[in-house]
Amino acid sequence: MENDKSAQNRLSCVAVLDPKKMGGAPAWQCTWSKDGRLIASCHGAPDSCIRIWKHQQNEEMSDTDDGAGNDKGPRWVLVATLSDVHTRTVRSVAFSPCGKTPVLASASFDGSVCIWEYFGTSGQSSAAQDPAQQAAGGWECTAQLEGHENEVKCVTWNDSGTLLAT
Repeated sequence: MENDKSAQNRLSCVAVLDPKKMGGAPAWQCTWSKDGRLIASCHGAPDSCIRIWKHQQNEEMSDTDDGAGNDKGPRWVLVATLSDVHTRTVRSVAFSPCGKTPVLASASFDGSVCIWEYFGTSGQSSAAQDPAQQAAGGWECTAQLEGHENEVKCVTWNDSGTLLAT
């Protein structure tokens, strides 16, 4: 009977984030958005950045290869790379639990915390954007909180999304 329970409680991999799009940098942490449609992953050297992945079903995708040889089920597509703000490893990310528009906080070994807001890409000419803006996919760093004397290793929102703890 015990073996039956352990078999039922096993976790299985349902999707793999495309390792070719990870840039060779280890992922320190991942976090889900409130609605479960986005995952943010934070990375260190050689490419200190935040990557935003969006959940899409097979029929939403033009290319059915997810880089892991899977061709059925959900896909996590890289939709944004947030960089050029933190100067060292991005150690922690957290989506705000409130609001209709995603808001993300990030903490870095450079001693700063950034607030990123999603404004979308509508109304912006991709030809007018620089490459970093295009890669950001509608996300913008709207605040950079400084003042920590050392590395910031973790960031989290309170339940109402009105306070941050680092």
